[in-house]
Amino acid sequence: MKSIRSFLVIGICVLSVSGLKAQLRFPSIIGNHMVLQRESEVAIWGWDKLGAVITVTPSWNRLPVTTRAHREGRWMVTIQTPEAGGPFSIEIKGSNRVTLTDIWTGEVWLCSGQSNMEMPLRGWTEHNMPIAGSEEAIATADYPQIHLFTVKRATSFKPLDDCSGEWAACTPLTAKDFSAVGYFFGREIYKRLKVPIGLIFSAWGGTPAEAWTSREYIDKIPYFHGSSGHADPEAFHQKKLETYKKKQQQWLDQLNFSPGDATPGWAMPAFDDGQWSEIPVPSNWEATSIGHFEGTVTYRLEFKVPKKWIDQVNTLSLGPIDEMDITYLNEKLVGKQLSVYGWATPRVYEIPPGLLKHKGNILAVKVANTSGIGGINGKKSDLRIQPENSKKTGQSLAGAWRAKKSEAFDSIAPMPGCSHCALSQTPTTLYNGMIHPIIPYRIKGAIWYQGESNRYDGELYKKIFPNMIKNWRHDWGLGDFPFYFVQIAPFTYRDPYSTGLLREAQTYTYQHVPHTGMVVTMDIGSLKTIHPPNKEAVGFRLAQWALAKDYGMENLYYSGPMYRGYQKEGSKIRIYFSHFCGGLWSPDDTLSCFRIAGADRVFHKAKAVIDKITVVVWSDEVPDPVAVRFGWESTDIPNLFNMSRLPAWPFRTDDWEIERVK
Repeated sequence: MKSIRSFLVIGICVLSVSGLKAQLRFPSIIGNHMVLQRESEVAIWGWDKLGAVITVTPSWNRLPVTTRAHREGRWMVTIQTPEAGGPFSIEIKGSNRVTLTDIWTGEVWLCSGQSNMEMPLRGWTEHNMPIAGSEEAIATADYPQIHLFTVKRATSFKPLDDCSGEWAACTPLTAKDFSAVGYFFGREIYKRLKVPIGLIFSAWGGTPAEAWTSREYIDKIPYFHGSSGHADPEAFHQKKLETYKKKQQQWLDQLNFSPGDATPGWAMPAFDDGQWSEIPVPSNWEATSIGHFEGTVTYRLEFKVPKKWIDQVNTLSLGPIDEMDITYLNEKLVGKQLSVYGWATPRVYEIPPGLLKHKGNILAVKVANTSGIGGINGKKSDLRIQPENSKKTGQSLAGAWRAKKSEAFDSIAPMPGCSHCALSQTPTTLYNGMIHPIIPYRIKGAIWYQGESNRYDGELYKKIFPNMIKNWRHDWGLGDFPFYFVQIAPFTYRDPYSTGLLREAQTYTYQHVPHTGMVVTMDIGSLKTIHPPNKEAVGFRLAQWALAKDYGMENLYYSGPMYRGYQKEGSKIRIYFSHFCGGLWSPDDTLSCFRIAGADRVFHKAKAVIDKITVVVWSDEVPDPVAVRFGWESTDIPNLFNMSRLPAWPFRTDDWEIERVK
């Protein structure tokens, strides 16, 4: 008994010591391999038991800094960093001692936004969305002095103190899943400065700027106020969701897409699909006889399974489907995904015992696509059926399926939109989950690629976007740190007119918020994908802003021609530009995407010619012009550049409501 009691006492002591050692901890952004902003006062913080004395000693100067853990055990010190260099270490003593190693000092940038910033260097080839030059870029991504940190996706209605992620040196393995835009930006900065670079990647596709804004700053915009006169993100989200569900149900009913009580005829085993086309699955519609199509397509497949599966729970996997689906097996509804934002979500549906048969199983899937490529379009390995507890891959369902076009969307009312139905689209949730946890980690500045999810209201974006930038700058407490962003690229949106207002709001932000810059992508977009493949040019152009504005590099042209003013000259209008950088240039004889209108406000396609550092615009149909627009529609790909081959910014000389182009 004595030996047992001794063992228990020793065990309790060991547990107590282990618990004590576990007291000192840090947020994930503070760790091995991190890059600290050079020649700056930087924050190092974490948690320990209340009242613990914390001493932080960096190896570069051996000067200890001491503090105590206060409320909720939080502690923070600031230390002075040296000029660019490394590797260094930092020793931190509290309830226990921790030494952080492989620390570098250099330039730290935050890379944030939605999917065009989130898109990895490897691309999304599984969705036919590649990155141009990806293979070579990944193979050569061996930069020991570029370090990467990815903030994992997280939403919250309250500010979080920590996030998931870790620092790692840039290698082909770590770079391939990192932001392509962020990587190309960082690589260019590194090549020019030859100092360590730290890139913090915090982005989430399909998200609006208000989701990246704190509650305090969202409250400054009346649009987001509830009945109390203040912003309540949770109530705002719930109300938007309820309203959308009602409208969505009405819209789905028009498509015969909403699963009801009765099984639709096309899902019945006896249904005759003999006249349907045969297409490969998985595949994108554009790669099959269906072609580019916005509407619904119905699929059917007959298959058999081993007899021993029949009385088991089975799993049906269909991979990602662009965008929505309702799925039946042997007349029974087994799964559905009715959100247009679910195009990347793998479909995995449970099949209850007794539903499968040995032979003659009929799988029927109806897919609805509102834009983009459409289809059951994952990998062949995604399509399978198998017993739930099976460790094997199961039985493949890839191959030839029968399919038929159903309802086309152009024959019904437009799909209702909902910009705040997902938590990731709700005001404050991404700021709380993915920005607040990394404050006050010192950064040099931020790059941002976002806007598509705010295209529904460009005028509102004029309030949201500048407000978000002010929010970040206030909370970091670093003054007006540089903030460079990307204007959205051309794309075949269903509504071709609101894009001009969103781009205008982005230009407005540049003009009204200090120390910002905007990259124009009108020449490198893709009308077939909202995720243009040329991310290297985007990263390079962002880097030119930083190199010219923040690192004092002269003779760098960072902007294309910007509208400065106009003058009417009889039946023509002369447009003046800044940033013409030696002159205006076009690869073509005729300038495109200019439109001109008279007092009737009806715009016509215009003729336009370069005259030294100006452009002269006219139309035979408008003898007395009063307004010009350039690059205004969603699908415009203009051909006006300066001598540095940087594209001209879209603009308009009027302030009228957007009119349909004749």
